[in-house]
Amino acid sequence: NYVWAAAVVSSRAFTESLVSGTAGSDGETSVLLPLLDMMNHRPLTRVSWITNDATIGFQAGAVIEAQSEMVNNYGAKSNEELLLGYGFCIPGNPLSCYHIKLNYSRDPQAADKQMILEQAHIASCDHYIRADGLPRDLLPMLRVMVMTETDVYYVKQAMARGEEPKLGQLGLRIELRARFLLAFLLRKKLDALPQIECVPSTENGRQAVLYRKEIESILRSTLSDLDKSESRLLACASKLFADDLHSLPRYVCDNGQQVETIDEQLNTSAEDRLVAESSDDQQSRSKKSRTVLPAQQFVDDVLVTEELFAHDADFLAAVEQVDIDEDVLLVLFILRIRMCSALPWHTAVQRLESFKHPMLVYDDPDTAEAYGEMMMEMGEVHDSLFPLLTEHFPDVFPPENFTPELFLWAAGVTESFRLEVPARCVDAADGCDVEGLLLL
Repeated sequence: NYVWAAAVVSSRAFTESLVSGTAGSDGETSVLLPLLDMMNHRPLTRVSWITNDATIGFQAGAVIEAQSEMVNNYGAKSNEELLLGYGFCIPGNPLSCYHIKLNYSRDPQAADKQMILEQAHIASCDHYIRADGLPRDLLPMLRVMVMTETDVYYVKQAMARGEEPKLGQLGLRIELRARFLLAFLLRKKLDALPQIECVPSTENGRQAVLYRKEIESILRSTLSDLDKSESRLLACASKLFADDLHSLPRYVCDNGQQVETIDEQLNTSAEDRLVAESSDDQQSRSKKSRTVLPAQQFVDDVLVTEELFAHDADFLAAVEQVDIDEDVLLVLFILRIRMCSALPWHTAVQRLESFKHPMLVYDDPDTAEAYGEMMMEMGEVHDSLFPLLTEHFPDVFPPENFTPELFLWAAGVTESFRLEVPARCVDAADGCDVEGLLLL
């Protein structure tokens, strides 16, 4: 009896402030209004409260036809709120949403990222995804979450100069990483949804199934939009690479194609224009080239990975004869690209000549101290390789192009511009993500 009575109160009670028209408090009283509480809920219905000292009533915002149901509007409530608070859901509820709570508390740079988010006026980690698109602050928050130490350092430097963080101008690398992370989180939730084998026999069970199906629909719709957005961005990267352009943030290089053209909306005219141009270019290529997926073309042509060592036969022949860590091989390859103008990424690497990883910012004592161990470690790696590599392969590793200073610079590049392309995006037979460097 008590459970029944508690359910009646929780599903039918009105707050006293709503009845009286005065401002409420945290501990305000709930009241029951017989007859009025029998009216069902219909989203977006216009209903006004009419109250005075003696009476209370509802006033409809539109004509009610004879013999039609009189309905109330319980407020802007999703099916989750309706199910938990009232025990029912509304099919096709326009306010249905999936609640995602982002958590970056274990990030070593959590304090700095929180400061950046506060400066960007993003206060909440709670976001509500609807079928018609992403909430305003979700992608900006994800951009901060996927920032590297280098990104955080330079955004903080800009903030120290009185600039507000421009989270939409951090380049394609951040845009892709943010979307990859969101897609990972949503797919994980979708995969965890239990499969419904049969229709439940109770009304409560049927309402729960309705809610679950709407959540699944929102997740699938959002993931479909994310897939399209990722493809557009990857096609955009291939187009920028082909035209010797870039989207690097200002702390790396000026005159970039700022990603304000690839803003928080998943469909922008700028993206469509770039993709259309990319599609026009592809029409002049062979049929085989036209059938390559944007992600595969991006991995094959743009992302700097070990597979691309084949473009430099001398380098590949040399490193196959020695045992060198994969990360160090990328550092060496960056220096090879820098010295070989014939390699496709030479222009991209040249743009980074003035870039400094925070460990190389010697005029900042705190930063120099924080990265002292990293610098020492990279110095030891260099000393373990040179001059031995130069002695054995003088044409591949000339000393003037593989100095300790240049080695540290290249190490900073590989540390700052990493990108993992999920295996789902490409033809990865081993099911592994593709990791490399995005220098655009």
